[in-house]
Amino acid sequence: MKESRIQNIPVLQSELLLGQSALAHFFTLRGEVADGNPYSEWNLCDYSGDTSAHVAACRQAVADAVGIPVSRMWFPRQVHGDEIAVVEAGTPQALEADGVITREKNFLIGISTADCVPVLLYDAATETVAAVHAGWRGTVKHIVKKAVSRMQALSGSKPSDIYAAIGPSISPAAFEVGEEVAEAFAAAGRGDCVSREGYVKPHVDLWQSNVEDLLEAGLELDRMDCTPFCTWQNPDRLFSARRIGVKSGRMASCIMMKQT
Repeated sequence: MKESRIQNIPVLQSELLLGQSALAHFFTLRGEVADGNPYSEWNLCDYSGDTSAHVAACRQAVADAVGIPVSRMWFPRQVHGDEIAVVEAGTPQALEADGVITREKNFLIGISTADCVPVLLYDAATETVAAVHAGWRGTVKHIVKKAVSRMQALSGSKPSDIYAAIGPSISPAAFEVGEEVAEAFAAAGRGDCVSREGYVKPHVDLWQSNVEDLLEAGLELDRMDCTPFCTWQNPDRLFSARRIGVKSGRMASCIMMKQT
């Protein structure tokens, strides 16, 4: 991942996806953190307790930075499920879903995270993009694999043509879980992503689990970028619900095909 700025907005970008000239993408960073303000500086999530004015200002700034109206930005209301929404201009905002797909140009889609795993997908051949929110519940439901399948059904995408970038999220070293979560991963065929050695409680590798899903879906390893920063270890730069609290901001993981 590469740190950069889109105008004055601090972001992370995948060097793999930066090689795709028809694509715009980014994972927002917190920016300047004000003492005692769990939503500073950049928060685009409108259902985590922030003021509507601050969220609107952040969304407007992002829209201006990528050169589109706010009306051409689309975010779901995430519920830790495995529903995938296919959207376009005119689709009602904030439908409940944890994955978003579009084929529309100059139409930015995104999801919000603060420890959960964001995954951006791009198929240049069929001009299809997706943004996926994979928390532990979505991960054991194999949501990224389902997103790839939905892209195939929608546009005829070949998994071997799809690029994937996994964004900032909680690392396996920091993601301590209860036995019920460890058992859920084992039941989902991801027992290899659970570690107990050296820990009092089990730890889960969400990154590995989602990469395994992408590989099983047919993506090529050289078309994946899995070099994320850990949210829990960097709360001054990234939102972490575990460190800061649930009533806090969220990073926005966004992707958009440019009109050429």
